[in-house]
Amino acid sequence: MSDSLFLIGALLIAGVWGFYLFPSFFGSRRDTPLTSTEEFDRWTHFMADVQHRDYDRGALTARDVVRARRRRTIAVLVLASIGTLTLAYLRASVNWLLVSLAVDGLLAWYLAMLMQLRNRRLQQAIQTHQAHLMAEPVPVDQPQIRIVAGK
Repeated sequence: MSDSLFLIGALLIAGVWGFYLFPSFFGSRRDTPLTSTEEFDRWTHFMADVQHRDYDRGALTARDVVRARRRRTIAVLVLASIGTLTLAYLRASVNWLLVSLAVDGLLAWYLAMLMQLRNRRLQQAIQTHQAHLMAEPVPVDQPQIRIVAGK
């Protein structure tokens, strides 16, 4: 009996580790370039964007503080939701069930607000990227491909 529990525990731990390690090990197909020119283009746009930004250590710590506060708020709301639902079940109380539903509503509202902020930030990033692409037009008379060494 002890060996089977140990085996089940070891398989469970291996499954959890596999769940976290394998996606990062194999990577995502969405991020892989189709050709080396796409990789080079992606890299040059990234480096050009980095060169134009000012490095401010205070902004990084402020962002980290906001992320930590948001994680803490989500954790508190999830724990409050679980706690009030547990109390409603143990006491068979309709009042605690209503409180649990209210906390669930707060959690859903907070997550919706975070999604809205993320979508707004993504739209701004897309607009910035499009403006960057439009700022560097390719001259019409110059060909897209240059032959460096001819045969």
